[in-house]
Amino acid sequence: MNIERKQMESELKEYCISFLRERGFKGSFPNLYKETKGFVCLINFQFFSSGGSFCINLSYAEPNRNNVYYKKETEAKKLKASQTRKRVRLGSENLEGDNWFSFGKTSYGEFRGNPTSPSELIEIINNLITNQAELWWVTKNEKTKS
Repeated sequence: MNIERKQMESELKEYCISFLRERGFKGSFPNLYKETKGFVCLINFQFFSSGGSFCINLSYAEPNRNNVYYKKETEAKKLKASQTRKRVRLGSENLEGDNWFSFGKTSYGEFRGNPTSPSELIEIINNLITNQAELWWVTKNEKTKS
């Protein structure tokens, strides 16, 4: 793991994970969850295999686990976004399509997108968690009640 990735992970753990914990999330980096009355909000941090960027996957599991396709019986604290059918990328337009947060060069010396400093990314991500992710989870939770 290169120095840029180590720094980015350190910043995410210190500032994004603590931000999520203030909102009731549990678990450990890169997979966190929050369970409320059987509805589980899932978040996963995924780094690009060649470095320089990462994405944040959002998903959920309703009490009947309809959105979980693999091991529906998995308890909330062990459930991962990758086990679910419906997943979205934080920061993508209308939560459709792809979005990667760029912070440095890849192992082959190229940038994927416009690199942003870790401190700026933290601010962007925490705002997106509040203004995009939390609203999406509320919408999904309300649909499971109808």
